[in-house]
Amino acid sequence: MGIVIKQSGWNLAITAAGFVLGALNVLLLATTYLDDQYYGLWGYILSTAFLLFPLMSFGIHNTLVKFYSRYDDKNDRDSFLTQMLLWPLIIIIPVFILIYIYYDPIRLYIANRNQITSEFVWPIAVIAVFQAYFEIFYAWTKVHMKTIGGNFLKEVFYRFGATVMLISLALNWITQIQFIYSLVIIYGLRAFIMKIVALKTYSPKWQLGKIKASKDLINYSLLMIVAGSVSTALLDLDKFMINDYLIIDNISWYNVAVFIATVIAVPARGMAQIMHPLTAGHFNRGEMIEVEHLYKRSSLNLSIISGFLVIIIICNVNEFYDLMRPEYRVGIPIVMLIAIVKYAESLLGSNNAILYNSDLYRVTLWLGLLLAFIAVILNMWLIPLYGLIGAAISTCIAYVLYAFAKAFYVYHKLHIHPWTTRTSLSIFVILAFIAVFYFWDFSWNPVLNILIKSIILSIAYLLVIRKMKLSDEINGLVSKYLP
Repeated sequence: MGIVIKQSGWNLAITAAGFVLGALNVLLLATTYLDDQYYGLWGYILSTAFLLFPLMSFGIHNTLVKFYSRYDDKNDRDSFLTQMLLWPLIIIIPVFILIYIYYDPIRLYIANRNQITSEFVWPIAVIAVFQAYFEIFYAWTKVHMKTIGGNFLKEVFYRFGATVMLISLALNWITQIQFIYSLVIIYGLRAFIMKIVALKTYSPKWQLGKIKASKDLINYSLLMIVAGSVSTALLDLDKFMINDYLIIDNISWYNVAVFIATVIAVPARGMAQIMHPLTAGHFNRGEMIEVEHLYKRSSLNLSIISGFLVIIIICNVNEFYDLMRPEYRVGIPIVMLIAIVKYAESLLGSNNAILYNSDLYRVTLWLGLLLAFIAVILNMWLIPLYGLIGAAISTCIAYVLYAFAKAFYVYHKLHIHPWTTRTSLSIFVILAFIAVFYFWDFSWNPVLNILIKSIILSIAYLLVIRKMKLSDEINGLVSKYLP
């Protein structure tokens, strides 16, 4: 776990910095200087682009991680990398031609409920392409165990760019429409910088020679299009479908709630960057004991760290919303439902890395498609009945079912699972802290309330975790820096 702890620590710090910027954007600048419809439009454009990006990437960002370590010869490796950059064009060019031909019907479809979305078909498609190539070049650096620079671009760069543009909006240097279009520039610049970082990490000799196991590569890439689409759909489908049933202002309120809960996923996102290439290497070398060890340790450590964030967020959620306009309070139950989703993601540890880098991915794809279909049905049923809360319920049910179905399938096939007695104890500790502290508030300013309560929770949680000796890695870090 040494390299995991080291790079995960840096990635966690970077991701946390990104979320601090995100909090500034989402909770302060956007809610102040963007009208609700434009804030909702921002969320709709990015969610729709993220739904498209697995298709635009041709699944190459996963294919590159899985197969790169199989190519020992430099010529084979260079041919492999060259073709990985070209294969997405097989999808991108036809998609752009179809958008050009059927532009008006597409505009009418996405503007069914909210007319403002009809002018942003091309920005959605272009952002999807930029996101696709960003992830491909990021995977390029991951296979060389270099994740920190890419993670900085992924988590901090975009949010910093959005901060600059929101401040420009506040100073009346740009309009709200210009802010929306600036997203395309930010994503394009980020992809370009990622390309430079990737080529500095390893610059191949560009060649189009035949590559080994090309049929396996194509099959895997096609299946990864489905896998990526399913994973993205389960997280972004709700915002896309809200646009069909509710006025676009609702997406802005939903976005705030989702952002608050997404902080719980910061540790998992930081650790995932290094776990994927490590797991791929273990599988390619047949090191199943190391795969299981990484599986259990990652689940336990993420349960403890993400669980702490669950406690902080749930116990302070009412104070968070005291800082915003009253209409945003509809998001409080949404925060709690999405928190379950993000914590479930953390409990799985390196599960996704195991599935994507083994032969097990085929069945889980069809399972994912089934649950994505269930999510669509649930959204169609619950959004008209319960509005935004219905969307959150749909996402929670579909994602949690999908997450634990994947864990069961890995156990069924490989006879390994991520949970230990310590993991169960960590869940018990988290539930106990929420039960004790959720209703305990101070009658002070909300910011002071959040600060004091969070300090008390942090000290108490750290003492309990250390006393119970739940994690050797976490206790080691605590002993090193807080002897």
